[in-house]
Amino acid sequence: MDILMKTVLLGIIFMFMWKVLAKLFRFRELCRKLRKIPQKSSHWLKGNANEVKDSITYCNYVMDIVNGGGRMYCMWNGPLPILGVCHPETFQQLNKQSHNKARGFTDGYRVLEPWLGEGLLISEGKKWERNRRLLTPAFHFNILNGYVDVMNDVTEQFLDKLGEATQGGESVDVFPYVCRSTLDNMLRCSLSYEGSMLESKEHSYIKAVQRLTTIMWERMLQPILLIDFIFKLSPLGSESKRETDVAHKFTGGLIQSRRNTLKGQTDLTEQKRRLDFLDILLTAKDENGNGLSKQEIQDEVDTFTFEGHDTTASAISWSIYALGQHPDLQEKVYKDVQNITRDSEGISQSCLSQFEYLPLFIKEVMRLYSPVPMIARRTTDPITIDGIEIPAGPRIDVNIYAIHHNPEIWKNPETFDPSRFDQHHRDETNIYGFIPFSAGSRNCIGQVFAMNEIKITVAKLVKRFEVLPVKDHTPELQPDVIMRSLNGLPVVLRPREH
Repeated sequence: MDILMKTVLLGIIFMFMWKVLAKLFRFRELCRKLRKIPQKSSHWLKGNANEVKDSITYCNYVMDIVNGGGRMYCMWNGPLPILGVCHPETFQQLNKQSHNKARGFTDGYRVLEPWLGEGLLISEGKKWERNRRLLTPAFHFNILNGYVDVMNDVTEQFLDKLGEATQGGESVDVFPYVCRSTLDNMLRCSLSYEGSMLESKEHSYIKAVQRLTTIMWERMLQPILLIDFIFKLSPLGSESKRETDVAHKFTGGLIQSRRNTLKGQTDLTEQKRRLDFLDILLTAKDENGNGLSKQEIQDEVDTFTFEGHDTTASAISWSIYALGQHPDLQEKVYKDVQNITRDSEGISQSCLSQFEYLPLFIKEVMRLYSPVPMIARRTTDPITIDGIEIPAGPRIDVNIYAIHHNPEIWKNPETFDPSRFDQHHRDETNIYGFIPFSAGSRNCIGQVFAMNEIKITVAKLVKRFEVLPVKDHTPELQPDVIMRSLNGLPVVLRPREH
């Protein structure tokens, strides 16, 4: 019996050691292959942890590689590799071979799942295809056209608040105001919400969203916190749970309120002037007659409420800041808006397609400041990019900010120049060189909604105010889930004389 037990024990030990050695061998092969990718020297255990501590230093690391001519990069988060593409051609190659969102152990999408679930931002495969198909009608032209009046009304209220804050020539950090305005637009357009975020200086939902996106980065760059049970026991995990509950309570209340309204209604078009995003979510059916589950509806509302206000708020805030930094270009925007709108206070649907210089200005803002600095993919099979074989497994970041600042693609990439996007330069900006809404099948479903909102807000703002810069202020870019400024985006607003 003793001999049998010893034999079994030795067998178990042998199998364990064999698996460990096999994993070590595969990891050694992975490292050998990845060393062909541009990267900086790293510690065998800590990786690049001494240099890359947050989203800012991560961005600096990548831009060093880009400015050295790299089209891809590799960074080591402890002993774990993180890859990235930073050139349009490398992104195009990746996009053709991999469409899976990065939801592995070290990935941001997995970290966001307790909050956003499996909405369109995170889901993949058949689930993503089905839900994307079901949600596409919510962004039909006729639906979006019905939102223009709402966006005009919200922007008027937003400008009133800015006017009050800048009386007497005081400067104002526009981001908090813009954030509440875009959330109002999202809630009123897509969820028919009747409240007003602009009347609240600090709404708990907005604070929760901003903190959750920062926690994501803090967790991703501390490998020990990627272990779920350790993270849940940590102070950061407890804070994340509290903020997630705040976000879910807010969106869940909106959904339940609409469910109660819809009870007994057989024809929504008879009850409402227009259908909105939540109506379509609650009533959509696939080819088998199945609708979205309660959890799927919650996930999509959480996703769109977040993505529909935070990313757009970044684009609008940086647009206002850029107007103040470039008075000559601001004058061109103003003249374009005046030429199209004349004496009309509102911005109509037809105006949105007639503006000429305003769209160029907005595109250059989204290139230079990249509202969404980065997205990520994960390969399930080996792929080849630029002749380098990349094994299945590692996360591959699509570094939008780096692509938008790549000197091989953009002349003088740090210079603000909207003329890059005029008709004479259109061939230089292919779909993979300018990707504020990503590209390919997983591009942003709400990009037309977002562009309409940005155009309306900026157009109405320049009609009412001249934007002036704050002396000696230089924004400190924080490329988290969205692009923020650590020290705010202050401007001075001077009412225009009519």
